[in-house]
Amino acid sequence: MCINTENPSANPQPELTNKSSFYPTTPIRRKWWKESIAYQIYPRSFQDSNGDGVGDIFGMIQRLDHIKNLGADLIWICPIFKSPNDDNGYDISDYQNIMDVFGTMADVDELIKQCHARNMRIIFDLVLNHTSDQHPWFIESRSSRSNPKRDWYIWKDGKPGGLRPNNWESIFNGSAWEYDKETDQYYLHLFSRKMPDVNWECAELRRELYKITRWWLERGIDGFRIDAVSHIKKKPGLPDLPNPNELEFVSSFDYHMNVEGIEEYLDEFKREAYGDLDVVTVGEANGVSADQAVEWVDEERGKFSMIFQFESTNLWDKTLGVIDVLAFKRIMTRWEKSLEKSGWNALFLENHDKPRIVSTWGNDKEYLRDCATAFATVYMLMMGTPFIFQGQEIGMTNVRFPSINDYPDVAARNFYNLQLAKGVDHDELMKIIHMTGRDNARTPMQWDDSLNAGFSTAQQTWIGVNPNYVRINVAQQEKDETSVLNFYKRLIRLRKEHDLFTYGIYDLILSNNKQIYGYTRTSDMKRAYILTNLTGRVAQFGLYQGLSSSQLVLTNLIEPVPEHKDEKSFKFRPYEIRVYIIDHQKKESHHCRKDEKTKHTTDQTELKTTDESLTKLKKVASQKLEHVSYNPLHLTEQDQKDIIATLAEATTQALSEAETSKQPSITIDQEKVMPDSSEIDLENESINKKRQRQRSLVLNPENVTPAMQNDPSSLNQQCQLFTCLTSPKPSAVGHHADSSSDDDDDENKKKTITTAENEEESIDTSENDVDYSVLNDESIQDFSFTSAREQTKKRMLHDEEEFALKQGKE
Repeated sequence: MCINTENPSANPQPELTNKSSFYPTTPIRRKWWKESIAYQIYPRSFQDSNGDGVGDIFGMIQRLDHIKNLGADLIWICPIFKSPNDDNGYDISDYQNIMDVFGTMADVDELIKQCHARNMRIIFDLVLNHTSDQHPWFIESRSSRSNPKRDWYIWKDGKPGGLRPNNWESIFNGSAWEYDKETDQYYLHLFSRKMPDVNWECAELRRELYKITRWWLERGIDGFRIDAVSHIKKKPGLPDLPNPNELEFVSSFDYHMNVEGIEEYLDEFKREAYGDLDVVTVGEANGVSADQAVEWVDEERGKFSMIFQFESTNLWDKTLGVIDVLAFKRIMTRWEKSLEKSGWNALFLENHDKPRIVSTWGNDKEYLRDCATAFATVYMLMMGTPFIFQGQEIGMTNVRFPSINDYPDVAARNFYNLQLAKGVDHDELMKIIHMTGRDNARTPMQWDDSLNAGFSTAQQTWIGVNPNYVRINVAQQEKDETSVLNFYKRLIRLRKEHDLFTYGIYDLILSNNKQIYGYTRTSDMKRAYILTNLTGRVAQFGLYQGLSSSQLVLTNLIEPVPEHKDEKSFKFRPYEIRVYIIDHQKKESHHCRKDEKTKHTTDQTELKTTDESLTKLKKVASQKLEHVSYNPLHLTEQDQKDIIATLAEATTQALSEAETSKQPSITIDQEKVMPDSSEIDLENESINKKRQRQRSLVLNPENVTPAMQNDPSSLNQQCQLFTCLTSPKPSAVGHHADSSSDDDDDENKKKTITTAENEEESIDTSENDVDYSVLNDESIQDFSFTSAREQTKKRMLHDEEEFALKQGKE
């Protein structure tokens, strides 16, 4: 076996920590994978090096410099193990061999070597919930009921009358059970019938999986993305699901997804396979909610480095074509705050299982460049490791093939065949697949405008090429400074140049705005404002924090942003983004000389004021002492106590006045005051307490400390999801910390420019914050297409109405 000893991840590494001003008692644990930018490769569609129409390992090696130049330094490769390819490699028949169409083990060794030579790391997709039915383990298991490997898979007798063991539905539609005639039993398959689930209850099977994991890590890879890992534990006894609607098969997620007891398996997996190595592990944790995620990725007790969550991407199925910005904010903020103190997020918008973001939430016709760059910005500057899916960096779009035969995806074909048998029209089914099919993300990478987009020289590729490759491709965008590709490069460079975007605290602002997703990242001396319009309409909004063009570090506008200073009213174009950074250290340095000039005068004033206060103190004390001295016999014991108490009170008051006189005297109108637009007051309430209060609000709104409840001004603090480091904010109930006040609204209205009739403008002046408490949102990734069908119909109707309206205008 060839061992790559140069792998930097194969050995334990000392943990680097540094203190944080926003969590004084909690060190920041620096990890290489926290500071990485990940790039996902779908091997079949990335680059074909030998002209057979299928991407391969050597093709990946040829394109490594593209990934390096983009700024990514962690590569995730979807399965390349030996497989009959029923589900594009996720049905593995040999974990220690490579699919012939991709190459050889020697090619893999070279790929690992070339990645490390470029200071990049590489992780593989590890599938441990199931194998192929062609795997030698399963062939042995199904050979007889007495075979030693029989228990390596899940077998069960049918019910009387030839019925299946239970009513579970497969994630890929139909029954989750397949009958084996030779042994007269059924085997469980949560996915394709050619992908039987392994039995994690079997200790011998688990040990074999751990050995395989360790074998690959010793060979030189830097970690794994573990596929479908939340499904490895099934409900004991495999009972029927409740079926009040008398369905033939019932969605079975509740009985095999994140089931109680899975933690024992995951703890053992980590302990036996990778816990002692400096590697990255990313769990595909379908169904794991934000409040459960800490148990999976806790810095000390977690099972993985990070996990993929599907709450945000599931909004695609619910809101096809119309992004629900408020829901998106709520979900992302909940995950950011849940893992803020201990844990880490895996950030992504696209992968091999979802359609393209610009074609679902964005507008790939009128605003392709704008929406591609807006969605990139909104997630890539959050706390977590960003993952980019191949083609996302150039704004690749969905595709519309005419026939179901053009779609290799097993989930799409199963859906099509089942619905067609029920009488659903072919055209309707194809429209649904056009919008929601997984193969939208799997068309070949578009490198240039030559044959097959530069992906392959074959006459026919394994899946069709999107015809728009002639105008959307890498070569064209490399030459265009304003392209999506070059914007991604600037965005990644910005993130890597500022630790703020890796370790800074995330806070939501403008929480009630239905168009703008705004948030801040805060470190000890810096604060970044990330402002993105996620809609195709003009958006106006106001901030309490004034921002200046000198603080602007990124925008997706082609023309320069007009000069502005301490601006608090903004008007964003469709999908416009801006990123500002306020550097308090520079501000402090700028004012240093001015402070030195006034220091002497200030000291003299303080001394004079202090002397006056102490003189008052002496007078009060002398009067009280004199009274006691002249009349000691005529005073009762209680009178003497009262005088002493009065004396102590006067002394305390005088000392307090002396201390107060050292500070500038400022009168604050709590209803109208605006904070200084450039000053960050580090003497205010500790950021640790602010974060604790915000986190408590996000996770458990009812969990508010009595001290806050007793404070009349705390109601607004409970409502606000953003608490600034700058000077105090208005305490008027119902106002958000970064929403415009009533006075600002009036001022904004005066400044509003009348727009053309065809310019759609939106001004959000709502005073009520959105409730960002934990809700029971679906966190399940569903491949059945059924959840998206109604939304697809609405989308089609909406498109037809828009088309008719456009024709009427013409």
